[in-house]
Amino acid sequence: MNEKPVVLSAHGLRKRYPNGVEAVRDLSFDLHRGEVLGLAGPNGAGKSTLLKLLAGLLRPAAGTVTACGEDVTGDPARAARLIALMPDPLGVYTDVSSREYLEFFGRVFGLRGEDLRRRVGETADTLGLGPWMDAEVETLSAGWQRRLALGRALLSDAPVLLLDEPAAGLDVGARADLLALVRKLAGEGRTMIVSSHILPELEDLADRYAVMVDGRWAEVARGVTFFTREELHHGLVAPPDLESHAEGTRAGGGSGEAQPPPVEPSNLRTCEPSNAAAAKPPRPIRVRGDAALLAKARAALDAAGVPYEEEGAGLNETVLNILRGGTAK
Repeated sequence: MNEKPVVLSAHGLRKRYPNGVEAVRDLSFDLHRGEVLGLAGPNGAGKSTLLKLLAGLLRPAAGTVTACGEDVTGDPARAARLIALMPDPLGVYTDVSSREYLEFFGRVFGLRGEDLRRRVGETADTLGLGPWMDAEVETLSAGWQRRLALGRALLSDAPVLLLDEPAAGLDVGARADLLALVRKLAGEGRTMIVSSHILPELEDLADRYAVMVDGRWAEVARGVTFFTREELHHGLVAPPDLESHAEGTRAGGGSGEAQPPPVEPSNLRTCEPSNAAAAKPPRPIRVRGDAALLAKARAALDAAGVPYEEEGAGLNETVLNILRGGTAK
C-alpha cells in the first residue's frame, strides 16, 4: 500500500463531446507523490481527453479533479499552478526564439523579473537548451522542439506533470534523450502521468500502469484495472477471463494461428547427461508469460523436476492481451 500522500485525484470523470462521442466514462483514480502512472491504449481511447480534463482545459460533464487538496475541476487558471500539461500535438510557436518562447509562457504562469530569468535559466539547464536559447524555434529539430515544449510545462514548477506522447515522431536518438530527461524528472520525485504508444519505454519509466479502452479503464484481471511494474515483471497480471484465454488468446490472440501444445509433464523430454556434463547443474528453462500461463508451466515443470526461471510478460504483450480479450470496467 502506498503511504505517500495523494497528490492528484479524479472521481467519476465523464466527458461527452457535442458530436455525441463519450470520450471519458466514469473514470476514477488516485496518484501519490512521486508516482509515475503509465497510460496506454489504442487511438481514440480517450487518453488525451482525460489529460485535458485533469489539467482543467476541459470541463467534465460529471466528476471532479483534485490536486494537492484543491478542487481544480474545469478551472485552467487554478489547475495551472499545480498541474502542467505537455500536450500532443505540441502547438509550439515557431517565429520566436527559444528564450522568447519560454519567457512568454513564464509570464503566463505569473513569473516576473528575476524570478522569470531564474526559472527560464534553470529550465534551459535542465533540458540542455543553453546553446539553442537564441535560435528561432522553427530552426530546431523535432527533438529539440519537444524539449522546449517540456520546458514550457516545467516553468510553472507544478508538482504534477502530464505528458501526452512526449516522444512521438522522434528518431531513436532524440527519443532516448528525451525519455532520459523524463526519467530524471521522475527520479527527482515529480508526480507524473505519461501517455505513450511506445510501450517498451513506458514500461521502464512508470511505477504503475493503466489501459484505456473506449473511455474506460480496461480490466487486466477480474476487478483489477491497475498493475505495478513488479506485477508486470513477475507475471502477476492475468487476462480478465482465464477460462476462455487459457488455450487461445495468450499465444495467438484468437487469430486462428497454430497454438503450441500445452505444457504437461508428458511433453517434457529428458536425457541422461554425459559424464562431462554430469557435474554441471542443469541450465534452467526460462518461462515467460502472464499469470495463467506461468501457473500451468510451474505445475508441470515442478512435477517433472525440471529447473526453470520465471519472467513476466512485458508491457507490450500485456497490453495486447488486454486489448484482444479485455473488458472495460
